[in-house]
Amino acid sequence: MDFRFSEEEEHFRSEIRDFIRKSLPPDWPGAVDIQHPEAFDDIHELDNEMRRKIAARGWIGLSWPREYGGQGASLTKQMILEEEFVYGGVPGYDQYSLVLAGPLILQFGTEEQKRGFIPPITRGEEKWSVGMSEPNAGSDLASLETRAEEREDCFILNGQKAWQSGSHYADWSMVYARTDPDAPRHRGISCLLVNLKSPGVTMRRIKLMTEMDYLNEIFYDNVRVPRENLLGSLNGGWKVAMGSVSSERTFGILLINQARQDLEQLVQYCRETHINGRPLSRDPIIRNRLAQAAIEIEVGRSFGQKLNWLAIQGQPIIGIGSQNRLYGTAVSLRLAQLATQILGLFGQLGAAGGNWRPEGQVHDRWAKLKGRMRNRYLQSAAVGIWSGTSEVSRNTVAAVMGLPQG
Repeated sequence: MDFRFSEEEEHFRSEIRDFIRKSLPPDWPGAVDIQHPEAFDDIHELDNEMRRKIAARGWIGLSWPREYGGQGASLTKQMILEEEFVYGGVPGYDQYSLVLAGPLILQFGTEEQKRGFIPPITRGEEKWSVGMSEPNAGSDLASLETRAEEREDCFILNGQKAWQSGSHYADWSMVYARTDPDAPRHRGISCLLVNLKSPGVTMRRIKLMTEMDYLNEIFYDNVRVPRENLLGSLNGGWKVAMGSVSSERTFGILLINQARQDLEQLVQYCRETHINGRPLSRDPIIRNRLAQAAIEIEVGRSFGQKLNWLAIQGQPIIGIGSQNRLYGTAVSLRLAQLATQILGLFGQLGAAGGNWRPEGQVHDRWAKLKGRMRNRYLQSAAVGIWSGTSEVSRNTVAAVMGLPQG
């Protein structure tokens, strides 16, 4: 395995960094680090503007086939793009459209579905969300209760989904519903492509302990879904769902790339902050713990490169993808705890009124690093749940190892 990138690939990386530098405000904190609900809504226009710019460069669905609006580029370039965008906290690069919906439609969709749904994504015109979790069905997806009754020309969808990220700005959702209540749990599920502007769809935003409300509950009340919007086979939704496990290989890499920037900012803080006339970076315990965090992040980057290499080679990645996710979760949690300990009582403070506004820089002398580490610490409670729990990831690793079920 060769970790070196070609000259063309390194030039592409430089092009991406130049684009980010010129396109985003100099005080941009990162799309996942906006800390005030009003600011989150304010940047919706920035998100749309950036998505149009990214689409104009052909970077949305970069590695997807040209006949559906992609560029047919290598997976290596796609992975370089994802790494730089996550590290830079770039808005407009919709993970749910690009990591889940798009790849699954390309894998399981009909020709009509590919030509109908993929080009609007690559043009930056439509966004997607994914409806898996429910109030009584999270890790155990097979226990979902949302139902889709088959009719002559459509499905009638009824039920509730929860924890859908950014759905209030999305156009479509991949909704998993039970289409055969008499079949074994895993065999009676189908995946439907649902227009979120359809009659009978209502949403309620969920406020998190970070005070943000980008998650949603979605209610489906006799929603008509055309039969041609069935993704995959009837009652074959479990296969589509398992396909999403491979598609979501990037979650652990995403966490490691976020941790890279967190560590860089924390190290800079320790260099600039003096206690009793001495910089924190001179404290031997802090130095050792920062060094340990740097080692863990570098191991995570190598782990991610191996995962990407296996994907490029067309080899199975479900097991190592789950390992990577678990490792990224652990590193993210430890770094959030370390940052909060180093900041002390300041680590509990978020920037008053939010850490960023479209009109310019937000200054708060008490919220160190603009409250970034407080936000990351609160988020860390959920990283072992997002996109499937850590327990499910461990079960997946155990299954790949050939261990018997308990």
